[in-house]
Amino acid sequence: MDAINYITTGFRTSPFYISAILLLLLLVSVFAIRVFGNHCAESSEPWELPNWKGIPLIGNTIQYIVDNSSFITRTTLVLQARDIVQFRLGPIKTYLVSGPQNVQALFRKSASVSGDKFLLMTMESLMCYTKEDLTKFANDKTGRLAVPKEGTAAPQDGTRYWHGMHHHMKTLAQITSTSVLTDKFLEFFDERIQAYPLGEPATVNLFNFMRTKMAGAAIRALAGDALFARVGEDNLLDAFWAYDTIVINLLYALPKWMDPKPWKIRAHAFDLCLEWLQRDFDAVEDPESERNDVDWHPVMGLRFIREFLTWYKKEGLSDNTRAGHFLGFLLGLNGNTIPIAGWALMEIILDRPLWKAVQEEAESAFTVNPTTGKRNLDIQKMMGLPILQSVYVETLRVHVSVNVTREVVGETATIAGYKLPRNSLIQAPTRIAHFNEKAWATADHSAAEFWPYRHIKYAEVQVENGEVTKKPEFVLAAGPNDFFPYGGGVSICPGRHFAKQEIMATIAIMVSTFDMEMVEWVSFDGKTKSNRPAQENPKYSGSASMPPDRDMKVRWTRRI
Repeated sequence: MDAINYITTGFRTSPFYISAILLLLLLVSVFAIRVFGNHCAESSEPWELPNWKGIPLIGNTIQYIVDNSSFITRTTLVLQARDIVQFRLGPIKTYLVSGPQNVQALFRKSASVSGDKFLLMTMESLMCYTKEDLTKFANDKTGRLAVPKEGTAAPQDGTRYWHGMHHHMKTLAQITSTSVLTDKFLEFFDERIQAYPLGEPATVNLFNFMRTKMAGAAIRALAGDALFARVGEDNLLDAFWAYDTIVINLLYALPKWMDPKPWKIRAHAFDLCLEWLQRDFDAVEDPESERNDVDWHPVMGLRFIREFLTWYKKEGLSDNTRAGHFLGFLLGLNGNTIPIAGWALMEIILDRPLWKAVQEEAESAFTVNPTTGKRNLDIQKMMGLPILQSVYVETLRVHVSVNVTREVVGETATIAGYKLPRNSLIQAPTRIAHFNEKAWATADHSAAEFWPYRHIKYAEVQVENGEVTKKPEFVLAAGPNDFFPYGGGVSICPGRHFAKQEIMATIAIMVSTFDMEMVEWVSFDGKTKSNRPAQENPKYSGSASMPPDRDMKVRWTRRI
């Protein structure tokens, strides 16, 4: 897999090496196919996707890497008539699956498929884990659950690294962690909103606002005050968003001597996290003392962060690994939520009746403190707002593109009636499931379009005067296995509950606080007028929420 990782990034970042890399990939593919051949346990195999542009052996690999969005679009058309297709990603036999049962098979607890290899790749490429620490995880075969996998024993030092990490990650999904994180986010986001004078018009680039004010509030809520005090809020945000742009490059990383830029960008963001960890977080005398046993700490942040990084230190994992995983937390915190909140707000601004409906709903979720006059958002009431929920889900459905990947680790894995061979890959792209016409289309709205009311049903209710009216209710338009923006199974995103609250709360606050109208589309850096609306940035296809490639300039006036 490492060879594939090095090869694939070349198409994105180093055009000079394309010819040599293509030749190397061709030779590797031919050798692998001749030596290993077909290891399927049955003669009957899934239909094979024709190579892109007829390029033998490596055509599909090229399109998958160079233009994953078009590759998925092409595959979607094929999967309308079948549940599984195969192609080769370099020398690796890879299967794309669709359909609720097949997706569920990837998420179900199984000894046949695993996502560990790809998590290890992420830990190395994105989170800066040292080789020594990666080896500790790689040598731990006991799994993530409380009971070790049958026939396995803990590593020689007695530490179950996967289980310990999974145990601590699960605390992020608990109600207490989510509530504290949301409350702190609301507090810090409100501070940033209040900086805009009441009643004074201002012109703002909306997505840039989200990438600074929303992200700044979220990072402070997660990490505490000391991080920004140490390295500077603007400095960290600039470093983080630069890092966000090269995540794909790092996952398929070329050696540093061939393509040094992504590594330099990663190093800068990492160094800021390491500086905070060593000079502030680890400088707290006793992170587990009674004095520091609080849900949120100004130096160590959310209890979850404190307990996670402290456990890593106890188990002998390096400062580099700890700081790198914290950088991974920042990516998980902002890399998906900011684009989704941005897209949702843009859709609402462009649709004035929708703006009015969401604004009316949002205002019903606020209460006013009679003593201070301060508005407070009732999170539980907000979470029940049907139109806001529908907008949130529809934005995730349309703008998330993740190729959920598992490796066959058993002798075979049975999917869609086929026995798939050991070491092959299975992928369930959200883009295929989320755009399935059979699951999502209505008579008037195809699955390909954003329709904010797709998940709304109307129930007849009787009001006080005896009249019957229709009340909107939120109902997911398709089944849960047709919708998996946060992944699924044991590795489902632990921050999904906070992400939902953060996105919905941001929308509710923005539409209820500002009168807002679009001025024009501008370039992503906000410097020049654009001759077209925003589109998804295809570079992010297959890995995350797809941010817009343009920004929306808006004119707003703070009304509350």
